[in-house]
Amino acid sequence: MSSATLSLKDTAVAAPLSVAHGRTIAAAAYGAGSATSYLEAGDGRHWLRRPGAVATLAIHGAALVAIWGWSSGTVKPPHTPPVVELIRIQPEPKQELTPPKPEPVKDKQVALAPSKPAAQPLPVPKTVETSAAQAEAYTPPTPPVQAAPPGPVTPAPPAPAPAAPQAAAPRQISTEGIPTDYVNQVYARINRNADYPREAKMRRQQGKVGYRLTLNPDGSLVGFDIQSSGVEALDEAAREAIRRAAPFPRLPDLGGSSYLLAGNIVFKIN
Repeated sequence: MSSATLSLKDTAVAAPLSVAHGRTIAAAAYGAGSATSYLEAGDGRHWLRRPGAVATLAIHGAALVAIWGWSSGTVKPPHTPPVVELIRIQPEPKQELTPPKPEPVKDKQVALAPSKPAAQPLPVPKTVETSAAQAEAYTPPTPPVQAAPPGPVTPAPPAPAPAAPQAAAPRQISTEGIPTDYVNQVYARINRNADYPREAKMRRQQGKVGYRLTLNPDGSLVGFDIQSSGVEALDEAAREAIRRAAPFPRLPDLGGSSYLLAGNIVFKIN
């Protein structure tokens, strides 16, 4: 019996396949070629050399058919997410609560308590009579009162002496209250006694010295002060003129205790 032979042509291997499965089919064909060897006959046909090659080709062919059928299967539809619908639940109507009906009040029979017997009057205590001698309280004897010795008699203070009459407050009259003719007499008297200092004249120093005199009513000099001219020699000459001019004539009776008279001494080179 001759062994089964299977002829394969080059066109049988080149089946119409898609580009995606080209590599898989080529690998299967390569495996089939490596498992068998071919003999070329004189008529140009190719014959398998070994009988086991037929089984190998059958297995690889079945694998190719299974892969092609799996890849060309139906496409599954895309998965769509479930749609969730929100349903608004209406609130349940409130149930009105009706107050429970009051139970009818049954007339209760009030049991009258038995009346208590009337209280008997308490016996009146007996009063004990006492004699007048027992009722008197004991009083201790009072000690004798001694008379206080007579003290020294203090004389009444003498009546205060009448207050002495207060002296009248001193009244000072200024230059404005003094008659003008008297003021001019004082000015003329001081100017006659004023000497121009020789040293100041040589230096040609000039100035004005102010003064203020305090006089008694009789014209005597109580005191004086000056306002400096800035030159000590002129100030000292003014002091000497006032001292030499005093005392002054008696002042008119104006009712003053002292008189304040102000003036100036002018030192000027003609």
